[in-house]
Amino acid sequence: MDKCNDSSLELYVPSNTNPWDLSKIRFIYRRLGFGISNEKAEVLLNKTPDELIDQIIAEAKFLPLTSAPVWGFWNNAEINNSGYNQGYYKKLWQKQAFSNFLSDGFRERLTLFWSNHFVTEYYDYNQSQYLYQYHSRLQQYSLGNFKEFVSAIGLEPAMLKYLSGYSNKKKAPNENYARELYELFTLGEGNGYTSTDITETSRALTGYNKYSNGNGSVIIFNQNTFDNGEKTIFGKTGNWGYQDVVDILFQEKKELIANFICEKLYKYFISPVLNKEITSELASTFISNNFELIPVYNQLFKSEHFFDLKSSNVLIKSPIDLFVFIQNDFEFVFPENFQKNHTDYLRARCIEMGQEIFKPVDVAGWQENQDWISTGTLPMRWEFIDYILNRHLAGNKEQFRTFIKSLVGNDEKDPKVIVDKLKEYMFCKYDIKDEERIDAINIFKGDIPDNYFEDGTWTLNYENVPNQVFKLMSYFISLPEFQLK
Repeated sequence: MDKCNDSSLELYVPSNTNPWDLSKIRFIYRRLGFGISNEKAEVLLNKTPDELIDQIIAEAKFLPLTSAPVWGFWNNAEINNSGYNQGYYKKLWQKQAFSNFLSDGFRERLTLFWSNHFVTEYYDYNQSQYLYQYHSRLQQYSLGNFKEFVSAIGLEPAMLKYLSGYSNKKKAPNENYARELYELFTLGEGNGYTSTDITETSRALTGYNKYSNGNGSVIIFNQNTFDNGEKTIFGKTGNWGYQDVVDILFQEKKELIANFICEKLYKYFISPVLNKEITSELASTFISNNFELIPVYNQLFKSEHFFDLKSSNVLIKSPIDLFVFIQNDFEFVFPENFQKNHTDYLRARCIEMGQEIFKPVDVAGWQENQDWISTGTLPMRWEFIDYILNRHLAGNKEQFRTFIKSLVGNDEKDPKVIVDKLKEYMFCKYDIKDEERIDAINIFKGDIPDNYFEDGTWTLNYENVPNQVFKLMSYFISLPEFQLK
């Protein structure tokens, strides 16, 4: 099938060939959130696509920031005197982030995206209070103004420590943050800046190397370490400081910034293969709205381009996607002895598969898609998801029966219909191979005689139905297409 998506950014209007249905709602929530149950999806069918995207964005925009923990602004001495170490509090906040993924949808999808753009690596600064502050800033600006976002994130203590801003003084300039500000955060590698621009910018960024209240407290400006000399940045000369850098950057390089960010959004939310015509149009919207992010989100996620069937099954689920989807799509309950620790399990398995939240592989972040899949990680994906399903089965097998009834109705007796309905639910739209469908039907039937399905002996109240559903789900999870969204 030709996967070239040439649909426009015009508003998506449902049609006979591309209808508004439950598969579309599941598609939205897998791309913009972390999955949705059948029950919740059915309620949303009464909204138009336009209305639903408005609702998702509004809910994310007005969602309160995750409450600050008591230790969120402690200094290092207060952390040390608490009876716990930095690692303990870091783990607490990673668990909090996973809880957010399970409940807070689009805002946390954006927070995850921007954490992989404005990258910090926790173990390079190793201060849990800075981790909380950085995470909160990502939440705050993920639906805000990108210029303000750039300005704020560069002064986060986590960023100042990670990219050596804290070490950047007039007598000992450090170019790390200046380089990444242009190369990774706003312009793209080698795009619109020179080595001289980096050197001069680093001088303008000096001075942020004073603790407000002892080691590990908020980092503030120190006039004594600021370079007061004239600097020339993008052809503009003056005694520039931190905010001047941001102002000049967005004044002189707005087109490059807009294109770079819109291309990155496109690759994350739509396809790893860029459509330059689409991203250029998005960039124009970005500029005309003074770098407000919501107009770009609105234009992209309400568009024919987003809802084109060729947008499906072109992105590979990250480890976080994989585990959170399986929870949110089915809303199964773990046994009590596992329930209280399930976020620990999810977090640990994601780490094993290369995605530790707040610790991307390097300053360029996770490269997503094919990078998530290897001969080592693919078997782990099957094994870990199968383990989770087994835990659900052990906790309450009847929830598998309840789920399948909610999907096909109480009276459905045809294994072919049940297989097709579950396939539609677990996957984005695609047609499985004939032999895979036959295998799925046979796996669902198991050892039950064919005549039981023909003469009415077998119903969804049959004793073995929960195990049948479990085995069918396990089979679908083993198919390559389950790795896609």
